[in-house]
Amino acid sequence: MITLSPLRWGKPYESLDFTNVVHFDTGEPIAKVGNVGGGIVGRDMRQAHKARNALLQLSTDDLIEKCKKAATLFESGTLTVGDSQQSVDDFVHQQSASTGLPEHMCRSNMQKNSFVLSNIDQILDCLTRGLNLSILSNGFGEEGRGVTVSFQSQTPVLGAVLPNNSPGVHTLWLPAIPLQVGLALKPGSQEPWTPYRMVSAFIEAGVP
Repeated sequence: MITLSPLRWGKPYESLDFTNVVHFDTGEPIAKVGNVGGGIVGRDMRQAHKARNALLQLSTDDLIEKCKKAATLFESGTLTVGDSQQSVDDFVHQQSASTGLPEHMCRSNMQKNSFVLSNIDQILDCLTRGLNLSILSNGFGEEGRGVTVSFQSQTPVLGAVLPNNSPGVHTLWLPAIPLQVGLALKPGSQEPWTPYRMVSAFIEAGVP
C-alpha cells in the first residue's frame, strides 16, 4: 500500500497519524495519507513569507518555463509520489479506484491540468490584460501610455481545500506559482493523487 507523507516546505514529513484512501466500491484501503495537526500548520504559516521569498528569487519568465516543464512531467512522466514511483497509468488507475471516476475522465482531467500549465503564459496574459508580469514582482512599474501602476501581493501563500469529486478544478490554483505566490494545499481525502503528482512535477521541474 502506498504511503503519501505530508509535504512541509517540499520535504516529506513523518506523520504518526494516517487516514486510509479506500476503493470507492469495495472499501479496500489502497493508500494511506499522513495527517498534520493544526499546531504544525500554524507554525508553518508563521513562516509563510519564506514561500513567496523563495519564488521571488526566480523571475516570472523562469517560473513560466518551469511550469511548462512541469506540465510535460505531470502528463507523461514517471514521478515520485509518496514512497513509490508513479507512472501515468498508475495515476489513472489510482484516481479512478478512489473516486469512482471512469478512467477516460481521469485522463481528460490530467490533460486539462497539463494544458493550463503548458499555456500559462497566455492565460496570465489574459488574466492581467497584457500586464508586464515584472510589475507584479516589483510592486510597481510602467503600464504604458506614461502611466505608472502599483500592485501589492496581499498574501505570501494561497491556501486551498481541494475536492474529491472533480480533479479538473485544480487548474484554479496552478497560476499561483508563476505569480510568485506559495501554496498551502489540503488534498481531498479520496483524491490526493492530483496535488501530490502536480507538486512532484513542480519539484522535478525546479520550482522551490
